[in-house]
Order: sequence, then C-alpha cells, then structure tokens
Amino acid sequence: MCPLLHPIEKTTDLPERMNNPFDYVPHPLCLEAARRVCDHLAQQADWAEEVASGKMFGVLVCQDAQGQVGFLAAYSGQLHGRADWPWFVPAVFDYLQPDGYFKQEEACISDINRRIDSLECASDYVSAKADLVRLSSEAEAEIEAYKAMMHQAKARRDELRKDAQADETDQMSHLSSQLRRESQFQKAELHRLKARWNGAISEVKSRLLPMESEISALKQERKHRSDALQRWLFDQFEMLTGRGERRTLTKIFRNTPQGVPPSGSGECCAPKLLQYAFLHHLQPLAIAEFWQGRSPRMEIRHHGQFYPACRGKCKPILEWMLGQKAVADSHDAPPSHLRIIHQDEHVLVIEKPSGLQSVPGRTAAPSVESLLRQQFPEIHMVHRLDMDTSGLMVVALTDEAYHHLQRQFLARTIYKKYITLLDGEVSGSGTIRLPLRPDPLDRPRQVVDPEHGKTAVTDYRVLEHRGDQTLVELTPHTGRTHQLRVHCAHADGLGCPIVGDRLYGKAAQRLCLHAAELSFTHPATAQRLTFSSPVDF
Repeated sequence: MCPLLHPIEKTTDLPERMNNPFDYVPHPLCLEAARRVCDHLAQQADWAEEVASGKMFGVLVCQDAQGQVGFLAAYSGQLHGRADWPWFVPAVFDYLQPDGYFKQEEACISDINRRIDSLECASDYVSAKADLVRLSSEAEAEIEAYKAMMHQAKARRDELRKDAQADETDQMSHLSSQLRRESQFQKAELHRLKARWNGAISEVKSRLLPMESEISALKQERKHRSDALQRWLFDQFEMLTGRGERRTLTKIFRNTPQGVPPSGSGECCAPKLLQYAFLHHLQPLAIAEFWQGRSPRMEIRHHGQFYPACRGKCKPILEWMLGQKAVADSHDAPPSHLRIIHQDEHVLVIEKPSGLQSVPGRTAAPSVESLLRQQFPEIHMVHRLDMDTSGLMVVALTDEAYHHLQRQFLARTIYKKYITLLDGEVSGSGTIRLPLRPDPLDRPRQVVDPEHGKTAVTDYRVLEHRGDQTLVELTPHTGRTHQLRVHCAHADGLGCPIVGDRLYGKAAQRLCLHAAELSFTHPATAQRLTFSSPVDF
C-alpha cells in the first residue's frame, strides 16, 4: 500500500464516483477519516496552539491498484512552519527548502525591506521630511494670511473710490494713483513672499531628493523581484490529471477573469490530496474538507464543520485535475410552478418555492421571471430571493408600479419577515449588526468586514425550540447579499447556521429560510397591503 494511504475499514458501500468538492455531503468513510485526523492532531502537542487558532484539513478516500481502500490527509498551507509533515501528503511544490531559490530570493527581498526601513528611519531623512511638512504648513498659513489682508485692503480701496467717485479734482486723481500703487505693491509683495517660501522649500526638497531617489529605486527593485518570484513560483506548481497530464498554475489561470493565480493557489487541501493520489496511481473515491479550531474574525468557519473547496483559488485547478463536468454546479431539477396569491392590474404577489432562481442565470433553467413572462409579458422584477430561499415576492406589472415599489425599497418602508430553522440552540431576541462584503476569491460567499463592509442590520426573535434546533423570526432592515445566512452563521451573530445552508453550514434537503410576511403600500391605491405565507419546515 502507498505509504501515506492510511488503511480504513470499509463499513459502508464505496461511492460509485467521486463527489463534487464544491457541493457534497461528507461520505461516511470521510467522516471516519476526519475522526482519525483529529486523533492524530491530538497527539501532536507542539501543534496544539496553532491548530486551536484555526486550520482547514482535508481527507481523500482512495483505492489502490490492488483494491485496498484507505485515506490521504492534508492541511491547507503550512503547519508549524512546514509544508511536508509525515503522515500528511506533501505540498505540490515545497518552496520552503532553506537553500532553495525561493528562500534565497525571499531573503534578498527581505534585505531590500531592511534597507528601505533603514533609509526611512535615518535621522537626516526624518529631519528633512519634518522640515518639509513644517515649512509647507508655515508657507501656506502666511500666504493665506497675506491674501486675506489683500482682500480687506481691496475692499477698503473700493469704498474710498466709491466715496470719491463724484470728485474730479486733482486730489481725486492723486488718491486713485495712490490706491493703484498700493495694489501693485501688494501683488508684488505676494509674489516675493511666495518666491521666498518656494526657495526655502526647494532647499529642503533638494536635501530629500537623493534619499527619496534611493528609496524609490529600492521599492521598484522590490516590486520587480516580488513579481518575478511569484511568477516563478506559479510555474513550479505543475498540477496533474488522472491521465498523467500536467499544467502549471500560470497556464491554468491564464483564461480566468483574474488572469493570474491568487496568492496561495495550489496550497489548499483538495489540490494537494488529488496531486498525491494521481502521482501514486490511486483512484479517488470521496473528498471532504473540515475546519478545526477557533472561528476566524471575518469568515464563517465552525470547529468540526465540513466545507466546500474555495472557488477563487481551487475551482480552476480542480476543473483541470478532475474535468469541468466533475466540479460543475449541480442542483436538482428546479420547480417549474409558482403560486400567485394576489393579482391586480398593477402588482403580483407570488410564493416562490425553494430551488427556483428569481431571475435567469447563466443556464436556461427556469426562474420566477421566465415563468411569469409566459403569462405577463410586461412584468418588472423589483427584488429577489436567493435561489434556495422560499417565500413571498412582489412583482410590478407596470413601469409606474415598478418605480413606486423601488422607491419604497430604497426608503426601507417595505416590511419583510422571514422564518428560519437554525442548526443549534439560540434564545431570546435582539439585533445583529455585522457589516458585509463579498469574498472576491470565493463568490458568492460573503464575509464580515468592519472596515470595508456595508452596513447590515437584522432583528431576531426566537419562536420555539425543536430539540437541538431553533425556529427564529428574522426581520432585516437592510438587504445585503446572504445577510440573513451570514448573520445567523457567524460567530459574532447567532453562531448557528441555517439548516440546509450549503455555503455556511451543512447540506440538507433544502435551505430552511422562508420569506413569511411581506407588507408594502400599493402603488395605485396607497393602501397598505400585508401578505403572509405558512412555513413548511
């Protein structure tokens, strides 16, 4: 047996083909393999603190040429400063070798950083920078004060000219000449004042120029070396297919929207596991990745929870390694029916089933919009629900109704209430405020980002407990993508993902999130309408 293929007892039927790494329920053999990984980690005292801080691990159940079944184990990135710990599969390319090109070039870049820091902290440079700031501030203040004085002087001259306008004597002629000379003198003095300050500032800039030129040259060299090193690194990662074909990360990502591999590509669990399996002619049967340790500050990761592979870094790689069909988004056939619960000449209120898109996507699959257009050619979609969310939606049948409803959404006067079933126990009521933004490397996943995220506010109220699950009422005050799903799942929110949430929790028969109540002002009658829909989970 392959040295890193750990034996595992076949307590269940083997899968007919490998699962999709981006959409799966962990196979029982993967669950057993993950338990074995956790047992191994528990024996490594030196790793305890790092693992407790949070780390992604992965397992791949495989079969060798003799029909023996076992599992491979991997961790994402590095663990305790190494990418090649025994018992785990090695890195696709170990660039951390002390005498290797990467470490040597990294040392050169670090030396450039030290030289830049030394120059920027040198007393002559710091003093000259401070002098430049001080002189620039003093110059601006004195010049602005002189301009203010000139403005007041001009106003005084204008008043004198106005008072003496009717006087055509020599005295008036003398006054006009005197006022003109005063204006000319002040303009000349302002020019001389600016010239004096410009001279003083130029002297300081001349002191700074050679130092800043040296710093700029070093920064340019650092950028050139860093870019070249990154390109070199991605060219060393040659990813295998099951047929033995090889392709570098540079070529794999060439036709993606970003054009280049994101940092860390090829170092996640799934590519490492498959690379080792293909190198040793093992047949992959089932893959799973799980989180160990504390939840990160921004992402949703719970200890012991299984997660799909990341899309930004891993999907192009796994499409090459496994084939596009093996990692394509797979969903059950979507529902093709809608229930209309209100209809007049201005609006429709419909009940969307789970699994149906609100608007057409990249495929020809039906959507709320396409189904309604078969009966109402002039519909206008005012808002959306996630494909896996069920419940109430309002649709406009005229331009006027569409714009009226849009203004209500913008003014947040349309009331929406959701009912959800959480995978865990929650109590009480309150308000969740967690700002959200998209994860550019793992769309459509959202992350919590206090610095760059958009405000997202949700009220919650517990309705009932169902064993270790909780039925909760959610009232969003904003409409961010995946707001309710993230606010429920994140450790700083309710800390319990919605049942059936494949992105932020565990896969199940459906996402238990239902838009149960909708209230808005009718665009034509100004009557306040409220609709409700029963929950079926």
